[in-house]
Amino acid sequence: MCSISHDQFIEEIDYLVNEEIEVFCEVKNDRLINVIEEQKRYLSGKESFKNKCVVTATGYSQSDWQEYVIYHNEDEYSLSLQRLKDELKKTFTHMNDYAVEKFERTVINGKKFDAEPHDFTHFSIRHIEFPDKDDVLKEYLDIYGKDFDEVEFNLNN
Repeated sequence: MCSISHDQFIEEIDYLVNEEIEVFCEVKNDRLINVIEEQKRYLSGKESFKNKCVVTATGYSQSDWQEYVIYHNEDEYSLSLQRLKDELKKTFTHMNDYAVEKFERTVINGKKFDAEPHDFTHFSIRHIEFPDKDDVLKEYLDIYGKDFDEVEFNLNN
């Protein structure tokens, strides 16, 4: 499967820590990479900041956890800081990638014949932890519009 949602997660962290706010981050689970420090394009240390906050991210298995200690100079109502905290909370969740195949179907005497797929696309849903079929269809329509006659789902969860 593709990794669009993980790539979007990394891009969002990269944007926030390089374009929106300056931070320094320590992690408690050192078995995993420090995504903030890996994406930052500047050097900083915790002594450069007056505030700190802790963000905890947990996943679906025992080893999927991280505690981020973020040092910053933002006020508590900073939208950029809130966006960073929200993204970090979803480190192990909200990563839903979907592949779409479009093909033409012909029905002859009640029997269906499918041509080889002529269009492939991928998209992700990151704002819902467990999207259902309706969520997937809505997201597709929001991105691509209605460019099909019939939908079949094969959601392997």
